[in-house]
Amino acid sequence: MRTWEKGVIMGARAIVFLGLISALMYGKFDQIYAAAAGFVSLFVPSFVRWIYPKPSRKIWPWVSPFYNDSVYALFAIFMAAHITFLNVPFIHLDLYNQFWKGADIPSHYLGGLVTWVIFNEVVLESSRTYNLHWSPLKIISISLFALVLVGVAWEFFEVVLQPNMPWLHESMRNKIQDVVMELLGFGTGIAMVLKWEYPYSMKKPLENAPVRFGATSVDILPPPEHVKE
Repeated sequence: MRTWEKGVIMGARAIVFLGLISALMYGKFDQIYAAAAGFVSLFVPSFVRWIYPKPSRKIWPWVSPFYNDSVYALFAIFMAAHITFLNVPFIHLDLYNQFWKGADIPSHYLGGLVTWVIFNEVVLESSRTYNLHWSPLKIISISLFALVLVGVAWEFFEVVLQPNMPWLHESMRNKIQDVVMELLGFGTGIAMVLKWEYPYSMKKPLENAPVRFGATSVDILPPPEHVKE
């Protein structure tokens, strides 16, 4: 893990922890729940690596984002921003609902970016691991479809929650704006992956893949049982 990525992750944990303490002080349930969930989520990749240091080839594509330090760092940035917008530590300021209604713009942008790089890595590693030989265009198309599907589903989920959480009410224009920001996050992710090869490369193997996958790529492993002759 790069030093700055480790610093980002540790910094995000500290910020979200302060947000959790602040939420507990003011006692607003949704903020406590969000901060607690966010804080726990920042330890999930480390926990997965600890309990499952050598994932099997069968499930590798689905867990590969947990082993990517750069994706971990991007996720940490998103989570720190999201929790801070929901509850600025110790001043009990909910930017989403009280002060800055546009706070969900950067949140959905970062959410779209992080969600897409995760989905895209799963599809990319599936192509590599199972020798599917999908083109970059097909990989990106599949991950984009998944992003749009999740984004639209989330907006419907918010509508379902509105009777019990009226502060979630948004106009149709705002919901369209949310999806657009997620697509802009996708566009940024495309540029990062294709131009700067960050948080991973579409051509090169994952740098910090588990040791059992070899020094270069999971492609050197024997093929799965169902494709053996």
